[in-house]
Amino acid sequence: MLTCKEMSELGSDIIDRHLGLRTRMAVFMHLRMCWRCRRYIKQLRLTSQVLQQLPLDWEPVDTAAILDKVRKHAE
Repeated sequence: MLTCKEMSELGSDIIDRHLGLRTRMAVFMHLRMCWRCRRYIKQLRLTSQVLQQLPLDWEPVDTAAILDKVRKHAE
C-alpha cells in the first residue's frame, strides 16, 4: 500500500492520469482509506484547473484574483 508521502510525490501524475494500472489501483485503494490524501488530490486538481484558465502571456499575474477563484471553486 502506498504511503501518504508517496501519494504526494505522485500528485501531478495522478491528476494528469499518467499512472500505470498497478499504481492507479494502489492510488485508488489509498484514497478510499485516507481523507487527507483525498483532500490533497482535490486541492491539487483544483489548483491545476484554475491555473489552466489563466492566459499564457507575460503580463503580471493577479494573485488575489487567482486566490479568489480557488476559494470560490473550493466552496
